[in-house]
Amino acid sequence: FHCHLLSAGHRTGRTAGPRHSSWALSQGLAQDSGTIVARYRKGWWHKRPTMIGNLSYLQLIILVATCAQNTGYVLVRRFSQGVVHEKASPGAILLVGELFKLLTSVTMIVRDPNQSGVQRDLSLKDKCLWWMSTSQVMLVPASVYLAMNMLSFVALARIDAGLFTILAQAKILTTALFGRVLMGKELHERKWRALILVALGAMLITNQRAPAHVANESFRSYEFFVGTGAALLEITLSGAISVYFEKVLKGTTTPHTVWDRNIQLAVLSGLTFVPISLFETRGGWIFSDFGPLTILVSFLGALGGILVALCVRYTDAVMKCLATCASIVLTTALGAVWLGARIDFVIAVGSTIVIISIVSYMDEGGVMDPKASPEEQPLKPTDLEVGADDEGKGTSGQHAH
Repeated sequence: FHCHLLSAGHRTGRTAGPRHSSWALSQGLAQDSGTIVARYRKGWWHKRPTMIGNLSYLQLIILVATCAQNTGYVLVRRFSQGVVHEKASPGAILLVGELFKLLTSVTMIVRDPNQSGVQRDLSLKDKCLWWMSTSQVMLVPASVYLAMNMLSFVALARIDAGLFTILAQAKILTTALFGRVLMGKELHERKWRALILVALGAMLITNQRAPAHVANESFRSYEFFVGTGAALLEITLSGAISVYFEKVLKGTTTPHTVWDRNIQLAVLSGLTFVPISLFETRGGWIFSDFGPLTILVSFLGALGGILVALCVRYTDAVMKCLATCASIVLTTALGAVWLGARIDFVIAVGSTIVIISIVSYMDEGGVMDPKASPEEQPLKPTDLEVGADDEGKGTSGQHAH
């Protein structure tokens, strides 16, 4: 491997040595159209730990944080509504979450102007005008998220919540399908099998946690088919908009950063939640039933929006779905400890299937030398990064060739 470095360094006019600390230069041979590809990694967060597939430390941290946020959001929301019985308006909760997300994004840009693509010498008014004048592409996700909320209300009014949750696990498959259609991503058959198993394992868990009473008459009624159709349409839109959002965040034709897009999406989404909140409260004070737990739920929801943006920016939409499925397992385990939820054999089997399938999806299938360090492992065509992501414009996820 050291000979490969010297040989590659001779041809490129560079040499690699141990003196590189902040910038770690790692070069290897990859059979990609017969060319030698060099990888540059900036700092420890771009290095890749062992046994974590093709993920860097930065990607791993984002995915773990997304899983933890989903778990905390579900548990706190259950405790708030099921134990404390707080009756805040769902639209108001989402509105406060968007305000939290807006403030966080603005704070990040104020602290470091490099976190935004807007020109530094512009006034605050001109910056706001620039954000709004370039927000057309974010009208699509804002509108689709509103439509998804409406469809979920239609579905939950006609089918059992347990069935709705089970159907929702198919989002990971629709996301992968739209990744192929909209971004041309090709997944190996092994990864498709892993995704199907993840969805099935999550369905097993949610089926066991669902209420046992379901009116048999509803399955023979027109309402059931309307509710199921609304749920399936919501699932399809979820997969499509996740990939669309990834394509927008990873696009290189505009200078927008993750924080710029979060500001635009927070403003547009907030504008849609205001009339919803007023309708739900019958024109009253929309924050009248807010309590400490409700505020925490809003904060966790805002954190989820930020982490989703970071997740699809630095990994991809499918990995975001995998983190969400992993949170189902963690939520079930912690719910048994804190909220008295039961765990039976089927839930244990489903959780095991989800965990093993996620690990299988991240496994690239390469043969590794157990005696070699992670930095000395041979590169694979699916494990390449060309250049460094200096200005936040590149991608750092799994790319199909």
